Amino acid sequence: IDFRTKEFLGEYEGKLYGTYLYEGACDKKRSERVLCKTTELIVSSNGNIYRCHSDLYANRKPMGNLLDPDFKIEDKFRECDYYGYCNPCDIKIKTNRFQQFGHTSVEIKRITA
Repeated sequence: IDFRTKEFLGEYEGKLYGTYLYEGACDKKRSERVLCKTTELIVSSNGNIYRCHSDLYANRKPMGNLLDPDFKIEDKFRECDYYGYCNPCDIKIKTNRFQQFGHTSVEIKRITA
């Protein structure tokens, strides 16, 4: 049996815990525009599809809906104005489906002015 523990992820008594790939992505100190690409479909109970958990939990505009016959899944970077308010689930370093450590749910590219 493959048994592993998981590190605590999130905030406790004002301190953020976890191992994250992108520094400052969920510290809520500022918002920054970035390009972001997800490796997962985040689907709400009504079928709406979101870029990330942060969009889902903040009730931001969905990318589409599973029931829309015109909706296409596209593996591409999308602009996001909420870097700094990412959800820890999306940027934590974890194992992938093959149990290989080093995976994150999103890939983020910084936009330089």
